[in-house]
Amino acid sequence: MTVESPAPIRFGFLPIEWLIEFDCGKIVPIPEFKKVSRIIQKHLHHDGHFYPPTLESVVVVNPVKSKKTRKTKRPAFLYPVPPSHDLFLTPLRAEINIREGSAGFILHLLSFLFHTRLQFADWFYDGRIPIEWVGKEIHHPSQAGSYLSLAYKVWSVWPIEEQKRFTNILYMHSRRFVYEWEWEEFINQYLVLDACWKMAEMLFGLNAGNVDKSIKGLHKRRLAALRDKFDLPGDDFIDSDKLANLRNNLFHEVLWHGVRPGSARNRSEYHMPTRLVVLNQQLIFALLNESAKQQKLI
Repeated sequence: MTVESPAPIRFGFLPIEWLIEFDCGKIVPIPEFKKVSRIIQKHLHHDGHFYPPTLESVVVVNPVKSKKTRKTKRPAFLYPVPPSHDLFLTPLRAEINIREGSAGFILHLLSFLFHTRLQFADWFYDGRIPIEWVGKEIHHPSQAGSYLSLAYKVWSVWPIEEQKRFTNILYMHSRRFVYEWEWEEFINQYLVLDACWKMAEMLFGLNAGNVDKSIKGLHKRRLAALRDKFDLPGDDFIDSDKLANLRNNLFHEVLWHGVRPGSARNRSEYHMPTRLVVLNQQLIFALLNESAKQQKLI
């Protein structure tokens, strides 16, 4: 049973002036899109990110005058960003909080597809936001709309707990752009990997105990089970021994490549956080596609 469509939900900042139509909804650029885009571009860093503004405290002297407080200037911890689009969405069932439900899923799936971070208009960001290279793999609005339609159908059939888990996976995956230390990005992406494992366990019955007994260690066995189920790349792309060792040393010994986190960067061409990002992207697509096959949608 469908429910009455709520008012449009404004969000941003997606720097692509596209009308994206999908089953149960559409995404429409706001009338002020070009003006807002100019504001964003004006404050964009040369590295392609939008960074938190600098703030300082003020004291209100009277209704028309305020005074800056000395030594309070600092980068904003939380800050708003102008919106760019309206989301029109008709949920497939009644929801108590659509932003934590179907609208949140669509928002963070867009973040995933366009390699950026998105937020509702009256909610705040923390950290930096990638702007300049958004959407390099999406070439047409219909491409985005088709995938939104399929993914929304799949997600809507899942149990509530798996819906929440998957939306959180998408959200955390997009937060990788906040981190500039590679060990922080690694932690972020390992959280995503663990959550993807949990989803595969709950939806498809994956069991690390069923893999080759010669593979030692829980986390290596989990990765082996995921590879077998979803035909993911093997050790030639992401070495399971290196992955497990980095994880265990960081989580249990507070070591990153044998030294204190933050004391040095890894200069190896084998950049594990980047490889983990790619693996998680493949897993996210695989979880949706495998469920779509089960539901006979593809």
